[in-house]
Amino acid sequence: MIKKTSLLASLALLAGGASLDAQAAETDLLGYIPANAPYFMATRETLDQQEVFAFYQRTMLLGDGLERDLEALREQRRNEPNEQAQAFLSLVIALGEEFEDIDTLEDVHARGINVSPNVALYGLGILPVMRFELEDDAAFRDTFERVVERAGLTPRIGRVEGTDYWRITPEDDVELILAIVDGQALVSLIPGDASDELLAQILGKRLPDESMEESGEIAEIERRYGFTPLGTGQIRTARVLSELGSPRHPATRALLDALGEEPLDLTACQTDIDRLTGRFPGLTVGSRAYDLRGRSEVNLIVQTDEEVVRDLRRLVTPVPGLGQRDGLASFGLGLDLSVLLELVDTYARQIREAPFSCDDLQQLNTLWDETSALTSDPMAMMIAPALSGLNARIDRLYLAKGGPMATGLLTLASSNPMTLLENAAAFLPELSELSLMPDGEPRRLKSRQLPAQVSTLYAAMSESALALGVGLDDPSTLTNGLQAPVADDDLLLNIFATGDLYTALADLLIKSPQEDVSEEDIAQLKHYGEIYDSLEVRVSVGDEGLETSFAMDMAD
Repeated sequence: MIKKTSLLASLALLAGGASLDAQAAETDLLGYIPANAPYFMATRETLDQQEVFAFYQRTMLLGDGLERDLEALREQRRNEPNEQAQAFLSLVIALGEEFEDIDTLEDVHARGINVSPNVALYGLGILPVMRFELEDDAAFRDTFERVVERAGLTPRIGRVEGTDYWRITPEDDVELILAIVDGQALVSLIPGDASDELLAQILGKRLPDESMEESGEIAEIERRYGFTPLGTGQIRTARVLSELGSPRHPATRALLDALGEEPLDLTACQTDIDRLTGRFPGLTVGSRAYDLRGRSEVNLIVQTDEEVVRDLRRLVTPVPGLGQRDGLASFGLGLDLSVLLELVDTYARQIREAPFSCDDLQQLNTLWDETSALTSDPMAMMIAPALSGLNARIDRLYLAKGGPMATGLLTLASSNPMTLLENAAAFLPELSELSLMPDGEPRRLKSRQLPAQVSTLYAAMSESALALGVGLDDPSTLTNGLQAPVADDDLLLNIFATGDLYTALADLLIKSPQEDVSEEDIAQLKHYGEIYDSLEVRVSVGDEGLETSFAMDMAD
């Protein structure tokens, strides 16, 4: 039996994904998105539904997790004083209960749901609207009515220009609605007193003067960043702030009125806002790879101006082994601390010389003052000149002498490894007795400060790094680690874990039980070990700004 653990899982299922067998299917959903929308996310292609369902079957958590999650939600609902929040929790619980007994794709279709729909999430002004394609309108209507009845909700039905919609949550300043329109489900927040004219725009009875379909902007973003057509979006900071300050869309004005909020008074802040949005124009998201049977990758780009890109690139420093997919897991950081302290001081000085004048931005002035104080911290000043990056690799996890033990390699990059060695000796004095030379030759270190589980500890040094190896069978591993390749891109941060790490953690917990770890937790770790070959997070500097990628490789 498949278990559905939350509404987020439902939305993730609806959003679908991509694979090498993606079916090109140009969607008309883009026609509803205004070309000047402050934010949007949309797909232009879909997947084979059976493939998506098979992926869903494989990756869902096992055991009694759903029942436990539902009971936790029920307890949260019992303690929730807000009526709107109670209604939403009831809806989530009822949705989870609806999907308890799904075994086949036909079971999903019987509920009217397409497991690989085209999806669009966008702003009419700042008001959010979400649309996704359905498998069967009538079946979905039955499912919706069943869920809200189980949730104890009584939606109020409205009609605009021949289209029905449901106000799901209780009467309030802002309400949640759902409609079924032209083979699509539409979900949106609306002001409680929304006019028929505004509702007609939300429901798509009034199309924008120019749409994303007409502008072709989403396809252009895909081309520009090398994204697949399986989900691309942006948040445009200048348009969001402009809409909040000088609302142009009636949906924004109506929503602010419903909340009793005035538009932001940006008259005195426009210069500050232009300064910020010029430096950080927006956020872009998409995927450069998406194969449900192989590798999938979601990319997030914080767009910055050219000066910030140049400064970010100055932070990048080569670290042996950083970004290599070795061992059970690794964590690495290639960040020149001396340059970081210099840049913090430079930007703080710029803020002091030209502070933000807007009242709403005074916290930024204070933040930079506080951050600048770190540059004079004695510990930072001691470490920064000697340490420019690190890479910690775990090769093995096991139980030794009653406690958990890890073997692996820690590589500390430095432009002055002798100074780094002196600093490290302050924490582990025996290092100074090894007489290390920058020749990569490993030497064994013995210390009473080491835990009893540590069988061996070796150290070695090159002209650009210091390496420490714990529990290694072959000391030459340190020499190889010092000579390991560096990243061929401007990599700042890398986190890598194999499926075997989850298996090793599960085995460790079985042999050394913990009070706060249940059998189900261990089963979930084993499940992750079976389905994932690896998971990886990379943060690097690209031509457009700071890029973060979240990658997943499925096991065979």
